[in-house]
Amino acid sequence: MEPGTTKTLKHKKMFFVFARKGTFLFPEREYNLINQEEGYVCLKRKHLPEETDRGAERLICIVCHVETQLEDFVSPLCRQMHFVLCRECMEYLKGRTDKREVFCPYCKEKKNDKAYQEEIRAVLFSLMPRQTLPRLELRPDTEVKTVTRLAQETRVVLSNITVSDTLFFCLMSRTAVEIKNAISLFDHDITLDWCLGGPGWEAGRRTKICVCECSKEEAEWIHANTTDSGMSISPWKVRGNENEICVFLRFWACLDENNRNVFVCFPGKHATKEILGEGNNSLWTGKVESLKLKNSATKIFPKLRFPGENEMEELGLDADCSEHITEILEEDNNSLWVGKVKKMELCGHAVEILPKLGIHQENVLEELALDTEHFLNATGILGMENNSLWVGRVKRLVLKNHAVEILPKLRTHGEDVMEELVLDADNAEHLAEILKTETNSVWAGRVKRLELRGYAVQILPKLKFHEENEMEELDLDADEAEYLTEMLRTKNSSILVGKVKKLNLRHYAMKILPKLKFHKESAMEELVLNAKHFGETAGIYKKKNKGIWIGKVKRLELGGWAIGILPKLRVHEENEMEEFGLWADSPGYITRVLKEENNSVWVGKVERLKLRGYAVQILPKLRIHEENVMEELELDAKRTEHLAKIHKTENNSIWVGRVKRLDLRGYMLEILPKLRIHEENVMEEFNLHVLNPALISELLKVVNKSIWLGKVKKLRLAGSAVEILPKLRLHEENVMGELVLSTDRAVYIAGMLGMENKGIWIGKVWKISLEGYAKEIEDKLDFTLMDSHIGKDVFE
Repeated sequence: MEPGTTKTLKHKKMFFVFARKGTFLFPEREYNLINQEEGYVCLKRKHLPEETDRGAERLICIVCHVETQLEDFVSPLCRQMHFVLCRECMEYLKGRTDKREVFCPYCKEKKNDKAYQEEIRAVLFSLMPRQTLPRLELRPDTEVKTVTRLAQETRVVLSNITVSDTLFFCLMSRTAVEIKNAISLFDHDITLDWCLGGPGWEAGRRTKICVCECSKEEAEWIHANTTDSGMSISPWKVRGNENEICVFLRFWACLDENNRNVFVCFPGKHATKEILGEGNNSLWTGKVESLKLKNSATKIFPKLRFPGENEMEELGLDADCSEHITEILEEDNNSLWVGKVKKMELCGHAVEILPKLGIHQENVLEELALDTEHFLNATGILGMENNSLWVGRVKRLVLKNHAVEILPKLRTHGEDVMEELVLDADNAEHLAEILKTETNSVWAGRVKRLELRGYAVQILPKLKFHEENEMEELDLDADEAEYLTEMLRTKNSSILVGKVKKLNLRHYAMKILPKLKFHKESAMEELVLNAKHFGETAGIYKKKNKGIWIGKVKRLELGGWAIGILPKLRVHEENEMEEFGLWADSPGYITRVLKEENNSVWVGKVERLKLRGYAVQILPKLRIHEENVMEELELDAKRTEHLAKIHKTENNSIWVGRVKRLDLRGYMLEILPKLRIHEENVMEEFNLHVLNPALISELLKVVNKSIWLGKVKKLRLAGSAVEILPKLRLHEENVMGELVLSTDRAVYIAGMLGMENKGIWIGKVWKISLEGYAKEIEDKLDFTLMDSHIGKDVFE
């Protein structure tokens, strides 16, 4: 706390006041006697203390020169209270245009100075009648009935409670704090009307213990107040701007078994040996769950001594200056014991100390993250032999920028499978050394998910995977063409990636697709290619058709300019695709595919085919396996221009084979006559609900019974879609489970009312529902209603 300032903390109906002249506890009633209006201290005349050196019993207003009465509200003009301002004169001064200062002629202090007003307030607090306590145990229900003073000798006992960090350190700097059992600290919140809670209470925010505002005298008292080796601070999250905070590092011992965290940051460059002490392992930490040291604070790391079986959730070291780690680099490799760690993050120059850390032989790192923009020392970590830096079992490895060059040096557990490897570099200089290595020379072992970003994409040819490696996902992201300069010079199918289940090529990374070589037996779960810019796929267009082998793919999705490479892809002859999707919102995306002959682009067997936007025009170009049974065909065209090319094709010319569910959206209803469905097709459901009659205007022009659907189990037509019923032709042996016709407008059934009775052939039906005006065409339908108690399960 800075000299001259007063800090006030409220706890329910009690106030802690830490003033320059002492520390006090006020009941709410007494505290409210001293108000602060417009920056001025204000109280009734009778509450002014008599213990001042003003030397006169009369107290007059310096403006009106009238003696104040006991019930008058006044504002003291100075610490000695030689003069005051009465309330009427205070109002007058606020409204006048003359802004000259009003001050005490004896003290000549500036009345509107906030710091000075704080001093006046502190004097008032210190001179009020009070008692001094030799001992006080603070509890959540603690109250005081009169003003109470806490001296430096006062023993303040904290036991099994949760304390505001601000209150805790104010007490530490002003009293003799005694901690019994367990205490926890929480981040002080001025919106709360309390700063003491029961054991185990958590505010859910990160605690920041701060003594950077302590005066030199207060820091020395805190030091003296923590010389007891039993002293405990928990959770430990320490942040400060002055070196005095280091004294706390000598007294760590955790009492809260469920929350052990340390964060230390010294923005200052100088952390002297006097503060850190001589020799390593001199600061006993006890068990630590989370330790983060930043900048100068990294110097204390060798001083810390952890228990032999310590298991740390997180270790973070961050140094933005080489001076912060100079002494650590002089230590022997593996000499700084950390034990077991789940997550380790080294940033900046702290990356260089990785070889110095001693990790438990049985340790399993959930994540190891290294990130530095600084050039690594060639005589340090880069000077080590490849595969010599032991890090043990690592589930997720993240290397960023210059730290990417450490990859060849790392040695992980031989038979382990890494869940994820992420390499990210935003500058070509970050890869200068690793790109000089030979192809397939950097051991990566078994990796489930590999993610390369920016310039790091160029490392892919250098990586060598276990011969039995099966990658769950390969994600390559290059948002600039220059990131791929070296890779594009390699031969096609020269970069062996083996078996990959999911492949994501983002932005310009798509250009390296021809360079990849997949295992002959690779069965890809998903291949997603989306190009927003022409340049991202330009080079691939020059490849010959079916020149890019992708093998077996369960889900293939192409979007934007990536649609143009579809003829270049070659899938396995026996491939069975679960889903194939194309979407295009610009006609330019499909130009190259439209130049291909009809039925020339082989896709094999497909369970679900989804075409959206301009991509629906590609449908005639696709060649589907003659024995294919499609679970669902979804075609979506929201504008008529999406169908420009299809309109020119003949009816029944676009082969789709067997389709169980046909989903036509928007203007796609117009192409229904163009589709050729297998003669023995059995459709589970044909469902059309059309609100805009313009969507079916072309359908109404075809002759009746010209649109072949084959066998249909459930037929549902709603809205204007009811009008197309006479156009449909069903299989003569069809047995329909359910027929639903629904429309709320008579115009949609008008054309059928002029037809002969039983002129619309339906066949056998188990259930029929006619709703709205559709009831009027019942006589026009030729159907046989089956007994609902026989064979119903066939259609459920």
